[in-house]
Amino acid sequence: MSSSIAPPRLTIPVSAKAHEVARKFAAEQIDAHKGKRVYLNTLAVWAVHRYLKWLYIESDLKLSNSWNPVLRALFDVADLVLPGLGRLECRPVLPGEKTIALPLQASPDRIGYVPVQFGKQMNEVELLGFASVTDVSEQQEVLTLGTLRLLDTLLEHLSDLEAAARTPQPTAPVNLSHWLKRNFEEGWQAVEELFGERSPSLAFRRAAMQRVKRIELQNDAAKAFPQEQSIALALWVTISPESEKQFGIHLQVYSTGEPAELPPHLQLKVLTATGEVFREVTAGTADTFLQYEFTAQLEETFQVELVWQNIYVTESFVV
Repeated sequence: MSSSIAPPRLTIPVSAKAHEVARKFAAEQIDAHKGKRVYLNTLAVWAVHRYLKWLYIESDLKLSNSWNPVLRALFDVADLVLPGLGRLECRPVLPGEKTIALPLQASPDRIGYVPVQFGKQMNEVELLGFASVTDVSEQQEVLTLGTLRLLDTLLEHLSDLEAAARTPQPTAPVNLSHWLKRNFEEGWQAVEELFGERSPSLAFRRAAMQRVKRIELQNDAAKAFPQEQSIALALWVTISPESEKQFGIHLQVYSTGEPAELPPHLQLKVLTATGEVFREVTAGTADTFLQYEFTAQLEETFQVELVWQNIYVTESFVV
């Protein structure tokens, strides 16, 4: 059984100030037809901006193309910028219209579409619903209003975008086999560059390639108060070919500051591709370095994790 009751729409009052801005933008256009389109676009964008303001969701009119006089004159723009999230298309709908035309200009940060219904009285409009960019195909030229989602789904979608924006994006793993071709990622130095004359003297095969990265472990107190203790370390990684598809990996951790001893209970962990602990080494009270050596296959991935107190620093690698 299906219900014939239409979902509720949200009515937004349109202020005299909004009409004043819309008339100003319309007067700048080359003809009356373009002026009317800009007038409606401006009010549609303003209505969505006001709706989001009620909900304490940040939007910025001045950053929007619809508030840019050059872009407004050249294109059919009705976008509203949500800083850090993207752009909403706020498309006006006139009485009797069942579809909206989708903008021809591609926008990689487009969030979706909010059709705005205009009536005979221009003192209020209705927000009809929401369609995300995934609801339409790249070749689609019009959006049927009957396919819109409820307006509440816009809020859910924005919440998901905010959560994704707060989630750190994984960085590409350090490719150790590229080191053998002398291709090094940023931040990985020659041992001599970091340690200078203090470089530990260790013997490796001639074909081995080694690099070191400076790592600082800071607890929350050290971040807030620089005089608090932080630990300056060096992660030293060496790769040695053993066969065409097998490599020796040698990991070492040294202090780069004073004292030369590592902090007690500092841990060096090797994690598998699934995040399981493969090997764990812990510093004693007078240890000046930690090390672990193992064999890895070509294209095998692993992680190295340094742990001190409640601080974790992880580096990802692929052979």
